[in-house]
Amino acid sequence: MPSRRERNRLAVRQRILESARWLFEEHGYEVTTVSEVVRRADIAYGTFFNHFPAKVDLLREVTDLALSELFEDMEEERKRPGHFADHLVALFESSAARMEHRGPRSRELTAAMAALLTPQSPGQGDRRIRIAFRRILEDGLAAGELRADVDLETLNEVVVGTWNSIFLSWVHVDDYPLRERAASVGRFLAAAITNGGR
Repeated sequence: MPSRRERNRLAVRQRILESARWLFEEHGYEVTTVSEVVRRADIAYGTFFNHFPAKVDLLREVTDLALSELFEDMEEERKRPGHFADHLVALFESSAARMEHRGPRSRELTAAMAALLTPQSPGQGDRRIRIAFRRILEDGLAAGELRADVDLETLNEVVVGTWNSIFLSWVHVDDYPLRERAASVGRFLAAAITNGGR
């Protein structure tokens, strides 16, 4: 059991994260200042730096939280009854819905997160996404629902590459219909890589 001091420290850190995430989604990462985060979290300015050396470190933590939520969604989807194709389509659709409902600046925030992951920890976020999708593909393989003429690594490459492509398109193309594209591509992929896709 953590001490009261440690619990208080964790509670303050959580308030900072929640405040920053809301501000990043509503106003954008670039324009949000540490002062605004501090004001929204209702803490002293110096307290921020007891938890995060700089705003970019806060972005790293917000990025990690967003990825963790994605992986939780994937694990929950794996537990639901249904076929592999249903799970894959549901993941594409729910990921798109989550992105669109984050806030008016979620597109900008997603771009900042993607830019952050590349130079600081090459492939780390992508590696975790690959592992998560691979688990879903392994479930489909174990159930005998995936094509037998294509190896698992290739299938994973296709699914992850397509998933990344949809969200990068949404980040860079102003009028990109994210939910429509995610649903359509998810259905196409599911049909193409299951037994009926030969």
